[in-house]
Amino acid sequence: MTRSFTALFFIIFLCAFSYLKLKGISHYSDDVWFSNQAHTPDIFQWLVIRYQTWSSRTPIEFALLKIINHKQTWAFLNAFFIAITVCSFSAIVAKNKKEVILSSLTFLLIILFTIKKGFINEGILWMTGSVNYLWPFALAILGFALLKRCTTEQHLYRNALFTAIIFFLSSFSEQLVVINLFLLPTIALLYRGPVQKMALLSLATTLLALTYIILSPGNANRLHLEIGRWMPDFVNLNFVDKVLMGLNLAFDQMFTVQPIAVGIIYLCLALILRNNKKAQIFSLLLLIATIILSLIERRVFATSNFDAIYKFSSENITSTFAIARAATVIIFALATTLLVFLAQQERKAAWLIAIAYIVSYSGTVMLGLSPTIYASEQRVLMVSGMMVSALAAYLALQACAMRRSKLLR
Repeated sequence: MTRSFTALFFIIFLCAFSYLKLKGISHYSDDVWFSNQAHTPDIFQWLVIRYQTWSSRTPIEFALLKIINHKQTWAFLNAFFIAITVCSFSAIVAKNKKEVILSSLTFLLIILFTIKKGFINEGILWMTGSVNYLWPFALAILGFALLKRCTTEQHLYRNALFTAIIFFLSSFSEQLVVINLFLLPTIALLYRGPVQKMALLSLATTLLALTYIILSPGNANRLHLEIGRWMPDFVNLNFVDKVLMGLNLAFDQMFTVQPIAVGIIYLCLALILRNNKKAQIFSLLLLIATIILSLIERRVFATSNFDAIYKFSSENITSTFAIARAATVIIFALATTLLVFLAQQERKAAWLIAIAYIVSYSGTVMLGLSPTIYASEQRVLMVSGMMVSALAAYLALQACAMRRSKLLR
């Protein structure tokens, strides 16, 4: 399938690069600030000071400073990472040449037509946003694709260090380091041989990145400064309140930002679980509930074109409304995890996919621990949203394969 992946990569790369060129590239918001900072005479000293005073995203900000004033270079690299993301997903799920094209096309269509425009504009097409969100995600999914392909000791020796470095770099995104810390041990527990060895090595480099993040004086300083700037009320929230905020953000992600992808998941589960009537009916009930809650959200946020996220404070985060929304997310997550597990015939894959689904929302829920939860708009949902889209695409492929198999009998 190597030729198929090569052809797919270049087609997606050329399409993405052409679109970025035709769309035009301009600086706005944080781009302008980084553009000015890129003229500093000593970038490494700037990064050291930045680590001490503001951020531990050192490799990410190094890349940003290097490309922010080179728009064509950014367009080339951004198209490269878009192609990497799609091809890596295809490498993980495709079983033959035909599925290489079908899986990538399904994934792309779900991203383009089921996610709000703000999500794509801020997390993929904006210079600063893409480097902070798309690029680390692309590295992480490439790492998991390489793990999937590590079937022999030869693959291990050839790719182990490269894969470990990829996970190390992707883990400078705070959301992805959490996801990597869940999925890599899961893979190491479920699989033996070369895959386990590579997963453990990658976990070690991920822990190294986590240590770097935790020890950053800048992160603590930024938290203190951003409370006053974005949410002075943050000091009145306890840990449970912050978790409730994160769960309520996940509610808006599920039923406002990407309800169609969530609906596709339940529709496909109903098709896959046709031999389990109780599970099939449960999937259809969740689909109906998703549609109803999505319509309610649309009605509530009609004045803001259905793109709003409900903003809570210390005064109402423990209200019946907020708790009911948080409970809905937990119930949906547990039910979906069970259904996804039942839908997979291979037990190792079932455990891995079920855990990946749970972890996909961890990046959203953990945002409740930050005073900037409502400051960064939809781009903060980038990692979680892409994982949910990937699950929807995977289940759609599985449902189609089962349908074809039934017709051929």
